[in-house]
Amino acid sequence: MTAKLLSGAEVAQAILAQAKTDADELKAKGINPKLVVFRVGEDPGSISYEKGIIKTVNDVNIDFANYIFPENVTQEEFIAKLKEANDDKNVSGILVFKPLPAQLDEEEIKYTLNTLKDPDAMNPANLGKLMIEDERGFSPCTPEGVMEMFAHYGIDLVGKDVVVINRSVVFGKPMAMMLAAASATVTICHSKTKNLAEKCKAADIVITAVGRYGMVTPDMLNENAVLIDVAMSQKKDKEGNFVLNEKGKKIRTGDSLEECAEKAAMITSATPGCGGGTGPITSALLTKHLIKGCKMLNGLL
Repeated sequence: MTAKLLSGAEVAQAILAQAKTDADELKAKGINPKLVVFRVGEDPGSISYEKGIIKTVNDVNIDFANYIFPENVTQEEFIAKLKEANDDKNVSGILVFKPLPAQLDEEEIKYTLNTLKDPDAMNPANLGKLMIEDERGFSPCTPEGVMEMFAHYGIDLVGKDVVVINRSVVFGKPMAMMLAAASATVTICHSKTKNLAEKCKAADIVITAVGRYGMVTPDMLNENAVLIDVAMSQKKDKEGNFVLNEKGKKIRTGDSLEECAEKAAMITSATPGCGGGTGPITSALLTKHLIKGCKMLNGLL
């Protein structure tokens, strides 16, 4: 049996189409949704990510601006600019790129960020709203992207046993809260969990986000399982050496062995074993959150 492939790109396209419709409607009312990115330094990865965000928001008719700081920016300078964006009525969303340099206090920064302008749920107050199911809060985009995947493909969660292999604040814990709110029964596991294989084998759905290739193997799944792999890692052989492609580059993958596609009923990614299946949804959800924040800020929600 070969698993049905679940396409994150397909889900993302639906989200982006709705975001563009909503943005166009807001602009027709004289309201312009706008994202502001805070970036420190010239890290190539951050610049590449920023370019992707610019394209995404432009495609759905959302305005964009960025504040680029030198590596030696002081806490006072950063906070002052953040408060300025908080108070700017023309800004509907603020995205702070991480990691931040050592001299910046991330705790102060994340608590300063306006919760209504926090599309990636950096401010812990938004995680608190998730806990009490307050719809005026924001959820971290990656776990919410998994929920969007379930909704798009009609995967019923009511009463299902779900194993989440991740316990982080940015993924595992909010993922568990969202699943529980959808009436699933959730077990949070991690790299030190005893009898992990047995727990996964008994589950209807396995969601993994550890970043360790080979964490999930076919013998850990039952034939009716849905496997959602959102991890990012590099492929290794049985001796633990990196597997290289024809260009000598490391192969990006997820937690799951490719053979899992022959065991599970449904699996993420067009390339089995790669964790990129839900990636496009994460970026698309930023636009959905920006629209939501813009509406709340303008009294439309």
